[in-house]
Amino acid sequence: MPSPRPVAPPPSADASAVAILHQVASILNEEPDVVAAMNRVLPRLTAALGLHTAWMFLFQSDGRTVSQIASSGLPPALAEGRRRPLRHGTCFCQDAFRAEHLTRAVNIVECSRLRDATGDTGRLVLHASVPLTSKGQRLGILNVASPGRELFGKDVLAVLSAVGQQVAVAVERTRLYRDVDRRAVALTGLQEAVADLQTAHSDAEVADRAIAAARTRLGVRRAALWLDGARHGQPGWHRVPANGRAPVGGPPPTPGPVGPGSPWHPGTRHPAEVLPLITGAQVIGVLSLVLNPGDRDDQGVLRPVLHAYATHIALALANAELLAETERLGALEERQRLARELHDAVSQELFSATLTLAAAERLVAAGQPQGSTVLTQGRTQVQHGLAELRALVYELVPPDDDRLASALHRLAEATGACLTFDAENPTRVDVRRALYRIAQEAVHNALRHAPRTPITMCCAGRGAGLVLSITDAGPGFEPAAQSRGLGLRHMRERADAIGAALTIISRPGAGTTVQVEWPAPPAVGKEGSQ
Repeated sequence: MPSPRPVAPPPSADASAVAILHQVASILNEEPDVVAAMNRVLPRLTAALGLHTAWMFLFQSDGRTVSQIASSGLPPALAEGRRRPLRHGTCFCQDAFRAEHLTRAVNIVECSRLRDATGDTGRLVLHASVPLTSKGQRLGILNVASPGRELFGKDVLAVLSAVGQQVAVAVERTRLYRDVDRRAVALTGLQEAVADLQTAHSDAEVADRAIAAARTRLGVRRAALWLDGARHGQPGWHRVPANGRAPVGGPPPTPGPVGPGSPWHPGTRHPAEVLPLITGAQVIGVLSLVLNPGDRDDQGVLRPVLHAYATHIALALANAELLAETERLGALEERQRLARELHDAVSQELFSATLTLAAAERLVAAGQPQGSTVLTQGRTQVQHGLAELRALVYELVPPDDDRLASALHRLAEATGACLTFDAENPTRVDVRRALYRIAQEAVHNALRHAPRTPITMCCAGRGAGLVLSITDAGPGFEPAAQSRGLGLRHMRERADAIGAALTIISRPGAGTTVQVEWPAPPAVGKEGSQ
């Protein structure tokens, strides 16, 4: 076998080097897609250097996985099956590149891909390989070839090295721009996913929204959420929502990849990652994710966003737990308030009625004419007590639908109040619930302090919100003197919770109006009185 002889550069090689570099730079600047640009560059490069074939491998950010290929003038043996011989397997130049041995443009005397190819290789035997590196990053390999066994001379290798530097800079620039775009998309998805979590009120609701948002907004292939059962007095770790799997024992895994055999894996054959959900110093859950098995560069941009997402999920779970505890304490306080009302109002009223009726019984037995008057007084006391009892019982029965108008109509029917309703139903459940409870409290107070005077409720639309007012013609009071009253305090707390303005209008002998404006106007505080 004759020894390879150096290829003499064409006579115009020195003179055309600057022109070649200029053409390459122009195309790379015009075309943002590096592969598309190189599919235009390679034919010009090979023609200018008197060569025949060129191909380029681009690697992902790990420097090991080939992501894209550009080519020109491939022989049938390399071009068949959409360049299958180039897309599959490895070769000497790639192995040397991964091992960081390919550091400059060199001749590859025997190409393993050409050696192993079947079919017409176009008499290609050897090629020159140029590493594409920039700032220490290994980005790809540029290969050029021509029929025969003649080696590439120093001048040609120098031109190829200069072209390789231009291509490497263009690849780095493109990846930087692409990463910025990817990061912007990922951060937008994170913002939307976090917004989905903010209104969740239970572990199951947090889990449902977290998993759905991970897939739809962050592009995760699969997701699963595990929670520490000890938070609710249960052993082991439980998948939420439950899917029939048994609890997982032991501590959660450390962050990192998990395989299909792991109990934390969401259930596919693809590799997955696990992220602990931490509040304070305690791991309360595990987020198990399967990323799309595509571009590893996408995964590199997405992973920090997913870590931030795990932090927000942990906060949402902690908030849901605090909300559940607040609701439990609120329900306990509400029961205690109803017990006090039953004792202080209904019980005392009925006790007074029994005394009055006993006095009426004695007067009637003695034939006294005042017996009839006292008997009427006792009946009125019983009716008053029944009205208060009916109002208290109604507080324990939630409305059977989610429309504010229906709930207020039932309250009016149960208490004899007059209702006018001309407003849109609030879409927020917490707003409907708070307005209804404020109306309940106001009507109950009116029944307690002014049982024989009319009560009027009016709900009217105002802009994008509404104004709810409850008015009675009872004895009235001085709002400032009653600021520590439990009922008024509850109304203020409910109004504050939904961003509404509460106004108490009353004075002794002039009745009372409770007015709630939702949402509160910007120039008005959430609480007022006059």
